[in-house]
Amino acid sequence: MKYLPFLVLVLAGAALTTQSAVNSQLRGGLQSVMWAVLASYLVGTLAAAAVLASTQTPLPTLAAVQGVRWYQWTGGALGMVYIAAITFSLQRVGAAPLFTLVVTGQLLTALLFDQLGLLGLTRNPLTLSRLAGALLLVAGAYLLNRK
Repeated sequence: MKYLPFLVLVLAGAALTTQSAVNSQLRGGLQSVMWAVLASYLVGTLAAAAVLASTQTPLPTLAAVQGVRWYQWTGGALGMVYIAAITFSLQRVGAAPLFTLVVTGQLLTALLFDQLGLLGLTRNPLTLSRLAGALLLVAGAYLLNRK
């Protein structure tokens, strides 16, 4: 069971790559990035609703909703930016170069969030080994995107 979270995360990465390819195809079919994004979110919303209904998860209380900070509602908009960028870019740059750039952006942002303890994360200072890992990833992104 120790490795279950790692497996789940690898499968999530595979799902993101597959989702990106499917959304790119949808963009071609609908001839619009934003219609493909909207369709993707609508299907995702229906899937989430089906999971909530099947697990009989209760609605959040009004007090819980009122306790949410404004920026905690921005996840969907940030996800829309991500999905639109991927849907627009995948056919133009290819899957491997695209995801090296996405993962590089994620890692650099994660290092900053960890260093500063942003958005409630536990502070995890930048060490020489973490910096070396980030630099290797940036180098890999450069090599995969070099023409």
